[in-house]
Amino acid sequence: MSGPSSSELIRRHFELFAPAVAHLPLYHRLAEMAADDADVTGLLLVAQPGQARPVLLLAAVHELVLRRPDLPLAQWYASVTPPAELATGDPYPAFRQLCLDHADELRAVIATHGTQTNEVNRCVLLAPLVAAATADVPDRPVALVELGCSAGLLLGLDRYRIEVGDAVVGDPASPVQLAGRVVDGAAPPLAPFPPAPPVVDRVGLDLAPVALDDVDRVRWLEACLWPDQPHRVERFRAAVELLRPEPPRVVQGDFVELLPDVVRGLPDHAHVVVFHCWALTYVARDRRPDLAAAIAATGAGGRTVSWLSAEAPRVVPSIEAPDLPAGIEETQPETVLGLRRWRDGHELEPLAAGWGHPHGEWLTWLS
Repeated sequence: MSGPSSSELIRRHFELFAPAVAHLPLYHRLAEMAADDADVTGLLLVAQPGQARPVLLLAAVHELVLRRPDLPLAQWYASVTPPAELATGDPYPAFRQLCLDHADELRAVIATHGTQTNEVNRCVLLAPLVAAATADVPDRPVALVELGCSAGLLLGLDRYRIEVGDAVVGDPASPVQLAGRVVDGAAPPLAPFPPAPPVVDRVGLDLAPVALDDVDRVRWLEACLWPDQPHRVERFRAAVELLRPEPPRVVQGDFVELLPDVVRGLPDHAHVVVFHCWALTYVARDRRPDLAAAIAATGAGGRTVSWLSAEAPRVVPSIEAPDLPAGIEETQPETVLGLRRWRDGHELEPLAAGWGHPHGEWLTWLS
């Protein structure tokens, strides 16, 4: 018996996506209606393998709205329309008409793009991990390496104001203001970094890195955000403006292959802090041990190395997902916070430090 067709799989993706975004009125309605609209979902048939998902079509439409705020659909998008002027009727007729009128343009984007999320609020998850990693070497300067960096916005975490529960770290006067609440568990560590010890180098690795002065590519990153959440769009724009004059260094390529050479180019005395947020999950399962081996070889060679991760369960080698605390629903798409460290050529015990929301809206620290 043959399996479901590509069209049927896409339709099912929309059926599953709609309830997952029930808290987002615009995207919930669009996904709910599109699930039974083959003319609309069929646009995804040209997507690259693994990319034929609702978020890609929605991003392609959002990119068009950002570029053409005069289009009728724009009046439902908080990313281009002031809150007091947002339309309140059913957005689907205007969405469908846009998809039909601009079908060729949307197909061209869908066929050549993949979704990229550069959610700067993930620094809420990273700040405690970096603090925990630097606690035993507080006088050693840091070299930050982000895997799957996109535009590298997370590399600027010491330049942002980061509120973790009731505590604030980073630059309290920063125009980029991030926040997440602490749920149950222990108080997460938030010293000595950020802002100290000093960052002496920062570099990102990505298959398709985005230069902050590339207007079209930056707009695509913004389009991958959800207009139902205007606070995400606002902090993304603020981070881009802050880092654009002195952008982080980014290297194009497969980060599993590139990492050893990149680390060799970092200052010899620096504490190498490698991190990634929801990036390793997109690497084939059988290649993840190669990344672990590369990082372990660097640590075994005598460098001070810390490997920080915020990924789905069972993604990072040697990081076992801890039990979920009481009161946190297991059905939520949680993120496991992991820490592996090498000191004087030996690895310390791997640590599953806690859980967090994929976008840093909350975290619980268990260790």
